[in-house]
Parts: sequence; structure tokens; C-alpha cells
Amino acid sequence: MVSSDGNLTPGLSLLEAARRSGLDIPEAAEPTDKTVELNGLKFHYLDWGNPHLPDLLFLHGTAQQGHSWDFSALALHNRFHCMALDQRGHGDSEWDPNGNYGAPTYVPDVEAFVDTVGLEDFVMVGHSMGGRNAYTYTAGHPDKVRALIVVDAGPRMEEPGGARVRNFMDGQREFDTYEDLVERVHSYLPSRPIEQLRGSLTHTTRQFPNGKWSWKYDPNIRRPVNGPNDSEDARWEILSQITCPTLYVIGGDSEMLTPPSIKRMLEVIPGSKAETVERAGHLVQGDNPSGFHAAVSPFLEALPDSK
Repeated sequence: MVSSDGNLTPGLSLLEAARRSGLDIPEAAEPTDKTVELNGLKFHYLDWGNPHLPDLLFLHGTAQQGHSWDFSALALHNRFHCMALDQRGHGDSEWDPNGNYGAPTYVPDVEAFVDTVGLEDFVMVGHSMGGRNAYTYTAGHPDKVRALIVVDAGPRMEEPGGARVRNFMDGQREFDTYEDLVERVHSYLPSRPIEQLRGSLTHTTRQFPNGKWSWKYDPNIRRPVNGPNDSEDARWEILSQITCPTLYVIGGDSEMLTPPSIKRMLEVIPGSKAETVERAGHLVQGDNPSGFHAAVSPFLEALPDSK
């Protein structure tokens, strides 16, 4: 709820929201906020502890941040050392001073993060933009990535799915109250319980000194800078270089990937698998957290032991 003066009152706790979403979580856990300097910028990331377990790195999609993986990390943190990075211009990481975003900047940041934190033989999980960054990094570092999970992303992203995301991002940017912002997101994601949104949106929004609310990302992320590997043919070529176990997770209600694209993605990486999560759009892990967990768990359990 929100008080009469428009200030934020917390929604559901993470544990309660996760349980209401259908996840069987035995006890509460919270990540530690950490920062690291990479390529001249300060980056924020979430560390869910248990560093003695195999490493798993989450990469979020455009306009999201590390907390978009909270349900997934909460469900997996007793089996993996989970980390979720706020990519440049997102969440609590610094903005690019020149407004340069896109794979040519994001992927070197991932490289620097992996090397600085000291990840080895780790699982990479990326959604949408983060999915592209994940498979691009994996293709170039086969010695580092143990397994790859790409969530609702591929070399060819279709309309009208992309248009729906862009229309939302190009819409209203400032809100008089936090509740107005919550209602705006709820109209975009009507399947999400509004109590869940009240809690989760605290991580992706900010309040200005004048009392108004807005998103916590650089508006320039909506105009990514293309690089030499940005053509569709180049992206297919990058994907074909991946040799580690790979799982594609597709939102059953998403309009981002067509059956022919998914078929080709499976052919490009021999032995790869695809799982469709029903009752989920493009934001798969948030739309149906228990369905997402059910899709990735068998794949993760089948991986050989690490550490």
C-alpha cells in the first residue's frame, strides 16, 4: 500500500511472494549487495552466499536489474553460489557517461566481472538482452562456462513481442505516486499479483526530490549502439560456436520467438534442449516462477559435479 502523501509502504516480503507464486521455499534468505569496478564504472551485484557451491551468474534483460532473478536465486541458492549483476545503465550500476549501450559494451563488462570475481566453470543464465550477452560471452569463453540457459532470447527476435516491450518503455516515465507506477506496470503485466509488484518494484524504481517516481535505468538503453556482430547472420554464427550443455527456456505466451526460430536454435547447438513455460510471457521467470524453476531444475541436476 501507499500512504496518503504518496510515499511507499512495502508490499509482500520476498519469501511470502515466492511462496504465493508456487515455489516451495523452506526458509527466508536475502542477497548481499556488493560493488565492483569494471571498465571504469562501478557495478552493483547481488551475492546470495554459499561460495563453496558451484557458481551461477544471472544476467537480466533490458530495463531490468539483478533483483529480477530474486525468485530464481532464492529457489537455487542452496544448490549454487548465485550472483546477479546489474548491467551498465541498469539498477544500481553506473550509467555509461556517453550513453553507449549494446553488446559491444555489455559483453566486455561480463568478461571483466567474471575475471574480477574469479568465476570458473560456472553456469550462465541470461534473459532477453542478457540472454544475448550470455550466449555471446559463452561462445567466446568455452573454458569458463559449464552450462548455458538462455531465457526467451535468440538471434532472431520477432515482432510484435519487441514492439510491445518498446511501447511500454517509451510510455510514461514519471509518476506522481508510487501507487500510480505500480498500476501502470500492473496494466502491462496483469497476471502478476499487485501485492507482489508493490514489493518487487522497489528495486527498479526511484523517487526524485520533487516526490515523483520513475524507473531506475538510463533512458539511453533504449537506443543501443550496434557493433560488427549485430547482424542476424552474425548472431547465428556466434550461437553456433557454443559447445557446452545449453537449455532454451521459452515463455508459452511470449511473442518473441517463433517455432521455426526455436527449431533452428536447437539445430545450431547440437544436443541443446528447449522447455516452454506455460502461463508466461517474455518475462518468464517473473511471470511464472514455479514453472521456470520446474523447467530449469532437471537440466541443472543433470550437470556433472563441479567444485
